[in-house]
Amino acid sequence: MGRIAWLGMYDHPAQHAANDRFWAGVRDRLRDHGLPEVPDRLTRGVATGAVWSHPDLLLGMICTRPWAREHPGLRLLGHPVYAGTDRPGEHHSLIVVRRDDPARDLPSLRGRVVAINDAGSNTGMALLRDRIAPLAGGAPFFSRVIATGAHAHSVAAVGDGRADVAAIDEVTFAALARHDPEATGRLRILDTTNRAATPAFVTAAPPAVATLLGTALTQALADPDLADARDALFLTGIVPPRPDLPARIAAQDARAAAAGYSRLS
Repeated sequence: MGRIAWLGMYDHPAQHAANDRFWAGVRDRLRDHGLPEVPDRLTRGVATGAVWSHPDLLLGMICTRPWAREHPGLRLLGHPVYAGTDRPGEHHSLIVVRRDDPARDLPSLRGRVVAINDAGSNTGMALLRDRIAPLAGGAPFFSRVIATGAHAHSVAAVGDGRADVAAIDEVTFAALARHDPEATGRLRILDTTNRAATPAFVTAAPPAVATLLGTALTQALADPDLADARDALFLTGIVPPRPDLPARIAAQDARAAAAGYSRLS
């Protein structure tokens, strides 16, 4: 397959053109610096696990939890900064219920059905687990957990009644609110999770190429000709990699284990 580039963490169909333009800006700068075999187009339609384990991943994005637990060999390039988040390089999840749901707080969700995008997700599972663990008393809290495969699918599951609650990454929710307001309009934000680092830009390339990628990303994030593309993606900047990410994920899991609630249930 050769080298690939993938920006699929935030790639709603309505954002495809913006991600393509942003990648073109990065791509052209890499080529200007003489880097060979830079892919013309972004890869789409490939499972995240296959992307993250691809030996020739030139540029990708990864949630901090699967990076720390399964793919620590990928080099961190930095954390994107998104408009609407209250701390650069961090975000949280919105805990949502249906608009007409009578729940007024998290304890009132006991015994309900929860939708998660994936059991390994930080925003869709672990950050919600952090909030529920102190309430669960070491016992199952929800009656059932359904895995939907994507935040957008979790939004749909709550909206149509297959689930009662989900934790939705706030950047994804903003894209859905802009491009699919009917779906988010069925929901109400009940609470929020704690903050976590945004999904990181990563590469499987060696250090010299990683340095070049960091330069190209920084330049693309400052290019006035790409302002419209960045606005469509809610991108406003980048912050350096967080060296404590593995420790933060380990501490998160340790707190859940100490509460007797290692698995969202």
